[in-house]
Amino acid sequence: MKLPLRPPAAAVAFTVGLALLSPVAALLQQPGQTVLSADSTGQDGVTGEKRKASNNPLDDKFGEFVQAALDRWHVPGMAVSVVDGDDTWAEGYGIASFPSTPVTPSTLFYTGSTTKAFTAAILSLLIDSGNFSFSPPTPFSPSPLNWQTPISHLIPEDFVLAPEYEWANFHLTLEDALSHRTGFPRHDKSLSKRYGPDNHKGDVRDVVRSLRFLPMASEPRVHWRYCNLMFMVAAHVIQTLTGEWLGDTLRERIWGPLGMNETFFSVQDAQDAGARVANGYYWDYLSEKGVGEEGYGGGGFVKVPYSDLDIASGAGAIVSNVLDYARWVRCLIRGDGSDEVENGCPVLPPEAHRELKTSRIVLPPTSRGPYDAPLSYALGWEAGTYRGHRVFTHNGGMEAYGAEVYFFPDEDFGVIALGNTAVTSNIAEKEVVWKLIDDKLGVPNEERFDWVGLGKKIINRQLKLAETAVETLYPERADPPLPRALPLEEYAGVYFHPAYQNITLKLVDEGESTGDNWVKGTVKGGKLKAIRDDMVWEMVYELQHVSGEFWVAVIDMYYAPNLINAQLARAEFVVGVRGEVDKLKMEFLEDGNEGIIVFDKVA
Repeated sequence: MKLPLRPPAAAVAFTVGLALLSPVAALLQQPGQTVLSADSTGQDGVTGEKRKASNNPLDDKFGEFVQAALDRWHVPGMAVSVVDGDDTWAEGYGIASFPSTPVTPSTLFYTGSTTKAFTAAILSLLIDSGNFSFSPPTPFSPSPLNWQTPISHLIPEDFVLAPEYEWANFHLTLEDALSHRTGFPRHDKSLSKRYGPDNHKGDVRDVVRSLRFLPMASEPRVHWRYCNLMFMVAAHVIQTLTGEWLGDTLRERIWGPLGMNETFFSVQDAQDAGARVANGYYWDYLSEKGVGEEGYGGGGFVKVPYSDLDIASGAGAIVSNVLDYARWVRCLIRGDGSDEVENGCPVLPPEAHRELKTSRIVLPPTSRGPYDAPLSYALGWEAGTYRGHRVFTHNGGMEAYGAEVYFFPDEDFGVIALGNTAVTSNIAEKEVVWKLIDDKLGVPNEERFDWVGLGKKIINRQLKLAETAVETLYPERADPPLPRALPLEEYAGVYFHPAYQNITLKLVDEGESTGDNWVKGTVKGGKLKAIRDDMVWEMVYELQHVSGEFWVAVIDMYYAPNLINAQLARAEFVVGVRGEVDKLKMEFLEDGNEGIIVFDKVA
């Protein structure tokens, strides 16, 4: 169902109350600390009018700025919180659920990969406890758990890599996994809902055991390669050591003590608790292509179903709001430097505060953006400096949600933004968050980074992804192209890989509507299509012939087929000696080459 362009949201007055805090969390609250809303009266009894006259960064003018960003990037709604000294300012903007449910600071969103910092924090607590040790496969005595502990020493039967990666198998550590320096690429498209001959619901152990079938993209500790699967490995390690679900450990060790009572490890848990989770949406850029000054525009918002991300676990399962995340950010700020001064957040020990923020590997030069230099990666956090100020950040992205988290410990300042579209909410959030950061630091307008310009480049590139796919992936192809060896229908069938599972390719005639019309009319003589709705990330693959046995695949989200989250892959069919298709080779390219995945044709 398509929804019309979002109407202007009416101003909503609400009171933001602090959740009940445990004794430890109470220690973290500074005298007089309040959670403030620009349009409400808080617990301190100060009226909204008086607040507006004070140092509130989320004033009416800023609200107009946010609304303009939401309209520009076609995002239904966003929540923002600012941690500034003892104060937390929080506000909601736009729509959480159509037709008229507004976003408030209490509205829950999927927070995606910002989950990773919590997973790293839990491991830091296990290490600090001294209660865990491992026995190496040598005559040496057991050693205490530490960041340099090899993963294979902790889960030896599950963490097994391909034979050609023997060194990595025995030497990759917890630190490597949590800093994205294992050499493994994303491989997100290998995450299945079900595993094994019994077709059981997948869990993190299944993901870990699938690594033995997956290629690495580089040598360990040489290049930074983002890999969600490694945080699922970390989750499996934690659950193996503690004997309990990671969500329970998080609530007991971090969320409970910090008073993060509206943070959950699954959307189902959030709904069972009666919490309101924003619906996710995508903007249909394609149905009315050519509308608007940017050459696109379109058909309104389309609702995306909630995702079951249990298997994402320590990589991206959290559902929360900006109020709870403000508590988390304040903890990280107040505990900074606690090796030398009193720990302002004893939920984490001084060693944890230090290790979580210590850089392990440098990111590519493209990460520089507005920063003084390219960023580095710590443990679940990107680290850098902006105009000489230390900054830590991480974003999160999903099929229909985006999250941005930043904090500057030396300025006692942090900003969180959560929204309910994929990619475009992150673009809007960066525009909003960096206005707050630059205002705080007094950066002149003419010296500020052009987030709008960058966002337009991203959107334009994505919307042209399908029509430029062949030229992008095969610039030196044969001209004229070589014909296929076999009739098109001979390429249809079921192809299997032990980690990536089944791809079922079906023949789609030219001009036939496939429910997502972004490559309609670009393929002459029909195309091949696979709907992979049995995977965690439900996607549609559409294959276009290039030359000989070489093809291009345009891959988009099944429930959000607007190209904004789409990606490309190279494909090659292998015709055997019998004159039949034997294999399908695919080179997935999310964040760089993910290696060659060989699928055997099984039906």
